[in-house]
Amino acid sequence: MTAESPAVVLRKFLQATLPSEWAAAVEAGPAAVQEFLSGRADVGRLVGIVAEAGWLAAEWPPEYGGLGLSAAEAVPVRQELARWKVGTVESAIGTGWIGPALIRYAAPDLAEEVLPPIARNEALWCQLFSEPEAGSDLAAVRTRAERTADDWLVNGTKIWTSRADKASWGLAVVRTDADVAKHAGLTCLCVDMAAAGVSIRPIRQMTGDAEFFEVTFDDLLVKDRYRVGEPGQGWEIVRAVLALERIAGSGAGAATPGSIVGRSVAELVSDHLPEASAAEREAIVRLWVEEEVVKLNNQRNAELRAQGLPPIAKGTPFNKVLQAEHTKRLQRLFLELGGARLLAHERDDDAAAYDVWAYLRVQPKTIAGGTSEVLRDQIAERGLGLPREADPSRSGTWRSFVTGSAGDRNGEKR
Repeated sequence: MTAESPAVVLRKFLQATLPSEWAAAVEAGPAAVQEFLSGRADVGRLVGIVAEAGWLAAEWPPEYGGLGLSAAEAVPVRQELARWKVGTVESAIGTGWIGPALIRYAAPDLAEEVLPPIARNEALWCQLFSEPEAGSDLAAVRTRAERTADDWLVNGTKIWTSRADKASWGLAVVRTDADVAKHAGLTCLCVDMAAAGVSIRPIRQMTGDAEFFEVTFDDLLVKDRYRVGEPGQGWEIVRAVLALERIAGSGAGAATPGSIVGRSVAELVSDHLPEASAAEREAIVRLWVEEEVVKLNNQRNAELRAQGLPPIAKGTPFNKVLQAEHTKRLQRLFLELGGARLLAHERDDDAAAYDVWAYLRVQPKTIAGGTSEVLRDQIAERGLGLPREADPSRSGTWRSFVTGSAGDRNGEKR
């Protein structure tokens, strides 16, 4: 008799553990799940039960709170969690990409301290990478960390930080050496988000929500034991974290194929295909094909990872680009097919309001985790072997490259 797959075991666990109304909402679709969760005050407690059983970090080693699943087993587990929207937003940053990087790079005593609370959903994390002058060119970080006897003194500003208001910890990339090349002088530190010297300011989005934040460090002291990896190893760690984030953004991690927000291709087919015009049917089928391509690429990558082989296309993020643009096209088509009912919906029409909100919310998909333009450069250069675009900041030291007053404003000394 064949043993049940971990994803099937998880589904049965969720059905037995979580309220029956939650299971019914899952069968009804993402909008119903969103509506159900928005009215519950005990979601955190329920997700904690799932986390305590090891499911939020299923691929992690058991000593850190995981189940030790293989990459191939973990992908359908994450997709099942995403279907239920269990630990797929706040928890995903810690369990999906920062946690695995800490497993690989953190010293054993640091890993033992910070990883089990992530797995148990007791400590949420945020990613402190982007800056006002270091977005697409992320290695142009100007936040400075100067070494004292036992600490790092950190000054600078991070921006577009997701969940900074809820996070207990953040993984920050800072410049610790300005007298080497741009990529070589970076180091990663674990930052206590409640520490003195950390200020958090919300950034209002066009949806009306404030999911992103500006985080300022003003003479923040971080103990050296909270350094991840060696000084100067920061860029390697950042690339590892971003690669894991892009796996999630491609649908292979915390996101189901279709979207982490908004409605699915299956709903598009059931709601609109029967009465669609020829042109509308073509658009619907094209999105269905895109979703299948994303799923097959993710499955192939999972199988390669399980065999210890590199991902397809030399690990370039082509699937993240496809998934992000597919998600925007999907939610736009829902809006177009909904017509005036959505664009001029009644105040009490929650379903229509959700579709409009989802359309607005997915617009940053082609920016978050790396803009599609930058990722296309990576696909061209690393995947296809085309010449790299000239970058004058790669020659000479970072200090010699930086000019003007911008560095002074963000902690960079001339």
